Amino acid sequence: MFINIHTHRQIYDAKIELVNHNPESTEKSNFYSYGLHPWHLQKEDVLWQLDNLRRVSGEKKCLAIGECGLDKVCPVDFELQTEVFEEQIRLANAIQKPLIIHCVKAFNELINCLNMNDNNVPVIIHGFNNNENIAKTLSDQGYSFSFGKALLSYDSNASKVIRKTGRKRLFLETDDSDVSIKYVYKKASELLGIDEEILKEQIKANFENLFQVRV
Repeated sequence: MFINIHTHRQIYDAKIELVNHNPESTEKSNFYSYGLHPWHLQKEDVLWQLDNLRRVSGEKKCLAIGECGLDKVCPVDFELQTEVFEEQIRLANAIQKPLIIHCVKAFNELINCLNMNDNNVPVIIHGFNNNENIAKTLSDQGYSFSFGKALLSYDSNASKVIRKTGRKRLFLETDDSDVSIKYVYKKASELLGIDEEILKEQIKANFENLFQVRV
């Protein structure tokens, strides 16, 4: 069984595809996540965006809040990003659903936001491709990691870090790429030095444990 923990469209390439929901779409996949991405925040629309998030996040097939987080590279005011992210942390904890995180050059701030808001729901850092020091800091916080197409790049940070990530905190994804999740699984199993079927069973167990869903 292939599980794609984060994709921006349903591509029917895996048995389980957790699709990042687009509020403008009239269709929803079997399972989806929904969050306010830091790139798309506009101060005049934030109240409406948060109201919509509260409504969608309560739906049974919405398994997680996200992707959401902090990004110091995008032009959106960082204070606004922080305020909205903290609202999403509080919502996730109120309804007890995991957070799928987008973070660029703001990991210290990310950790502070989560800790200061007494976060106790699972956290998945999606599309991880940062160095081993950052990975260790996040791992020490108990966060999970989702790896994507960066695994296919020779000598990428992701291809090094995945070997040191505990298998019980491991997920795989395609994000917005055209890469098949099957290639990501194949490469991940090679990097880990384990049979692909073992990897499938591990990620299935991780998914069921973290999202409290039987698949």
